[in-house]
Amino acid sequence: MWRWADLNGQQRRVRFDELRAALAGGLIAPNTPVWQPGWPAWQPAHEVPELTTSALNAANGLIPNIPPPPLAVVAVQREFEAASMAPRAPSMYEEPPPVPQWAPAAAKSGSLAPPPPAVVPPPDLGSGRLFDSDKVAAAPKLGASLPTAIGLPPPPQLVADMALKAKAAPAPVPKVSHDADEGIEELSDSMLVDESNDQLVQTPLDSGDLPPPTDPVIREEKREGDTGMVAAIRPSPIALIVEDIKRLRAKQKPKNPRMLAVVGGVAVLGVITFFGLIISAISGGGSSDTTKTKGSASVASSSGPPSSSTLEVTSAAPPVVAPVKEEPKPTAGVELGDCVAAGEGKTLAARALIATGIEAAAGQSALALGFAPSLHDAVGVSIDPGSLTPTATVRAGAKGDIRRVVPFFSGGKVVIIADSDRKGDRMTSRRFVPTSNPVDIGVAENGIVWAPHGKDSYAKLFDIDGDAPVEAMKAIPLASGKGVAVAFRRGNSVFVGVATGDATLTAEGQLSRVAGLGQVGSPAIATSGDSIVVAWADRASKDDPWGIRWTKRSISGATIEPRALAVPDGGLGGPAMSPSVAGLGRGRFLLAWTEGPSAPHQVRALTFDASGMPSGGALSISASGLNAGQPSAVVGVDGRGVVAFLSAKGKTNELVATPITCPAR
Repeated sequence: MWRWADLNGQQRRVRFDELRAALAGGLIAPNTPVWQPGWPAWQPAHEVPELTTSALNAANGLIPNIPPPPLAVVAVQREFEAASMAPRAPSMYEEPPPVPQWAPAAAKSGSLAPPPPAVVPPPDLGSGRLFDSDKVAAAPKLGASLPTAIGLPPPPQLVADMALKAKAAPAPVPKVSHDADEGIEELSDSMLVDESNDQLVQTPLDSGDLPPPTDPVIREEKREGDTGMVAAIRPSPIALIVEDIKRLRAKQKPKNPRMLAVVGGVAVLGVITFFGLIISAISGGGSSDTTKTKGSASVASSSGPPSSSTLEVTSAAPPVVAPVKEEPKPTAGVELGDCVAAGEGKTLAARALIATGIEAAAGQSALALGFAPSLHDAVGVSIDPGSLTPTATVRAGAKGDIRRVVPFFSGGKVVIIADSDRKGDRMTSRRFVPTSNPVDIGVAENGIVWAPHGKDSYAKLFDIDGDAPVEAMKAIPLASGKGVAVAFRRGNSVFVGVATGDATLTAEGQLSRVAGLGQVGSPAIATSGDSIVVAWADRASKDDPWGIRWTKRSISGATIEPRALAVPDGGLGGPAMSPSVAGLGRGRFLLAWTEGPSAPHQVRALTFDASGMPSGGALSISASGLNAGQPSAVVGVDGRGVVAFLSAKGKTNELVATPITCPAR
């Protein structure tokens, strides 16, 4: 027994020969979904070997007069298809999978010879026989215009002989040769054998409506308060709700009270939310980045709370990928003076990883820090630059190991994106950049490429020669927000590049290469006016102490010779490493670093003017007795900023921040 489904999804159970006859006569579409027990899915009739000829001939308006494929060929094809299915014993009572959506392909009208009046009665589906021998009418008169599968009319002598036989005696009972084991009809479609002379005679089916279901498939489904049978095609939920509303108006009991209650609750919640948004808009918005209890996030929540009691998760929402609302940049139209420490350091989190470090960003009236307490959890905290009080905290998770956590402000609210290397990514070292239209920078096809944030399609910005890997990729937005600056380490050199644009990025010149002394650390990068400042740790060999070097590059591509940091007196002295830079406008910048020959280490900072000379005194960022390192500096447009760093405590590292101020010049 087979099943076929009509356009409404109604299934009908039929015998194999009935299905072939219906297809050959054009009563059902050639691509009708069919199924038999043991199949994992429905298939179009014209793709089933046993039915292909019937379906295609009905679609093309032909009556075949060519033999079907050899049984051996069909058997091999069936064996191949059976091997791809789950090996299980089929059952005629097995329920098929859901019927696929389909559009019927119409059979060509007139594909058969014009039937005479009263040709052959419809199949007696109830008796289980294809034809009733007592009701078989005479064979139709066949004309010379009868179409054939090869497009030629039949020989005149054959037509004449068939016409004489039709007059001489009633048509005999057609006989179908059927292979019960394989379910393959040995003759093609509706061409049946006339045993009297072994001539091929056409026996067309009735061209009326579709035959009634041999065994209509109706599934029993009980609903609360309903004792009747529900057909396989059920009313839509909207129709059920409308029906229940009508019953309530008529003071009758609804049939689906639970569904009605859920819909009513959702509607009430929607109305409350709508009015809440209106009230919030009238009152000037209910949340800001300076209100601790109303801070918001645009990232997905991850499992487990932050390890610090000073961090409070205030909201969680899907990651932001929309264009970033521009915030005033620290270096936009202002020049800040020499920086000084504005207070003692404050612990903001009890755990932060060294591998991901700390990333910092400035907003209009707040600062943001991004870090990772574990390889799969990212945290962003917005702080007041004066008191260092957390005003909003956001969290996000990552499937891969987090490389860095990028914080930024959008609409006055802190947002974070966790960079991680995902499997199958066409770009390696993918890094998020919060430009006006957020982008990703990475490596592909032996070059530096860019892509819209989260997308796989990319465009090349810079070519890179050789096989050395790109490491320690850093990318930041330009001061205008429309473009990116890139720095990375490759071999024993540091490379710097700039690309400008809003919706698309265009490289500004070539990559600038600065040769290292021998061993090169991870570069730090910041913008200051029209300049890009890059700093890194460097040493000639593993036996030499680390030192800090830095360089500047203009957007157009001019790069100054690298300069070494002369560590000022007043600290632990010795090696200097792990630099961080923050722009102060018009080429001025703040440089922070870690120094000390051995643990404990110390974090210090120093202001540099536009000419690259030290300006003002050195700042002691970490308190005496702390083993501190990995600084990250940021300064807002109002001159208030922080230098955050990691402080070793046992086997973990705390996140500590020290406030600084850089008055406007």
